[in-house]
Amino acid sequence: MAVTVLLVGNSRLHWGLGTPQNSGAGSLLRRHWDGNWPPWQVQPATMRWAAVGLIPPSLKTRLEAWPPPVETCRIPLAHCPPHVGVDRALGAWQAFGCSDGGGVLVVDAGTALTMTAVTANGSFAGGRILPGVALQLESLHQSTASLPCVVSPWAKTWPTLTRNQARSRLPTDTVDAMVDGVIHGLSAAVANTMAALAAAAVIGECWLTGGDGPLLQDSIRTQLASGSPPLHYDPDLVLKGLLRMQNLHST
Repeated sequence: MAVTVLLVGNSRLHWGLGTPQNSGAGSLLRRHWDGNWPPWQVQPATMRWAAVGLIPPSLKTRLEAWPPPVETCRIPLAHCPPHVGVDRALGAWQAFGCSDGGGVLVVDAGTALTMTAVTANGSFAGGRILPGVALQLESLHQSTASLPCVVSPWAKTWPTLTRNQARSRLPTDTVDAMVDGVIHGLSAAVANTMAALAAAAVIGECWLTGGDGPLLQDSIRTQLASGSPPLHYDPDLVLKGLLRMQNLHST
């Protein structure tokens, strides 16, 4: 049975279509769509959805036919306070279910970059929240007199620009310096958190997700010391967690 899942994010709507598995965390997500409405038929009776951002008017007229949204208090992540964002709780629960049995750190690089730790026994262990790539670039422009506006789509192409690849020297162009500084700053924060939690034997692996995950992935890896926990990337981690919630409510 195909199930539609939806995460109302801070800046976009994230849709998925998949099939929950009978056991474990291996939900099969067949399609992913970011936009106002997905290009497949949505069955309200079986869909699962959650919201961390404001619900747009285009969805409010449809809510009566939908089941209640998934909330943090309904996610079986031990000792997770109800005020923790539902996207953080879903991602942490899903990553722990996919882990090799140790603790995990989940890094969700979206509008905000969040880090959420889960211990080896599956308990919430806190986290960190930082402004994401676009927020930091926007703040640099709005809070200074001369730094330019660097729109997020341009930033997302930065790692593929030939003049920036494998660069050993600091950038001389202002825009490059802004993007380079934000990416390396966020990557350092993630790498340092991974190292500290691994040294304290809290985590054994890290999972990266979110729209800016591809932008940060290589930079994080270059800053990890030898012997650091493995870094996995799954762009659909939170949607898979929502899909997995279907099993809880169908049993």
